[in-house]
Amino acid sequence: MTDSYSDILLVPFAKYLGKYGELQISNIGGSVLIPFDRSSFDSILLRPKRLSYSADKSWQFIASKTLVSEEEFTNQDKFLFQGLKGVECELKQRGVIKKYYYFTSSSSLTYLKQEIPNLMISDALSELLTQDIDLQTHLKNIKPESLNIQLYSPLINTKDPEQYLLEFKKYFKSPSSIIWNITLEKYLEGIVRKKRFVMTIDSIIQALEITTTHLEKVTKMIESRI
Repeated sequence: MTDSYSDILLVPFAKYLGKYGELQISNIGGSVLIPFDRSSFDSILLRPKRLSYSADKSWQFIASKTLVSEEEFTNQDKFLFQGLKGVECELKQRGVIKKYYYFTSSSSLTYLKQEIPNLMISDALSELLTQDIDLQTHLKNIKPESLNIQLYSPLINTKDPEQYLLEFKKYFKSPSSIIWNITLEKYLEGIVRKKRFVMTIDSIIQALEITTTHLEKVTKMIESRI
C-alpha cells in the first residue's frame, strides 16, 4: 500500500517527477506537492486513488493554476468566476482499438443549470482541447482513466444532493478566488518498461501544460465579454 508521504517518495515515477521540482509534503494526507516554476500551471498534487475493482491504485495528477487569489479577488472577478464555471469539461473517448479522445461539458453542469438559471454552459474550452493535435498525441500515449477540468470551490461535505446544491449556490453567488484544477487519473502499475514509463510521465506533464494554455486563452476571451 502507498498511503503515506514517505511511501510515495519510493514510487519510481515520484522520484522521476523530482526533475521538475522539489517534492513537498502536502496538507492532504498521503500526497505530495510539486511546484512548477517554469510551467503554465503552478503546481501538481500527486496522490493515489484506490481502484474500485481491485486492491491496486491509480494515480491522480492534479495541476493547479491560480488566476485570481483570495487576496486579489474583487467584485468584478465574481462575474468572471460565474462565466468560467460554464466551460468546465471532461474527457471522453470513442473506439476500442483505435481510440479518439474528445472533450465535452462536465456532466455536473446540466444538473447545476437546472437550479442556477444564469449559469451559461459553453463548449469554448472543450472544442479547443478536442481540436488540439498535440494534446491528442499525448492522450494516446497516456491512455488516461479520466481527465477533468474544474474551477476550485470549497469541499462540500454532504451526500445530500439538495444540501450540496444549496451550499454551492451560495459559493457561486459569492466566490472568493479563481483557481483551475486539472485532474488526470492514470493507472501506472502495469507499465514495466522504463522507456514507456518515462514517456507516459512526460506526456502527462505536457498534456497538463497544453490544457492550462487553453484555459488561459478561454479565460481572456470570457473576461473580455464581461
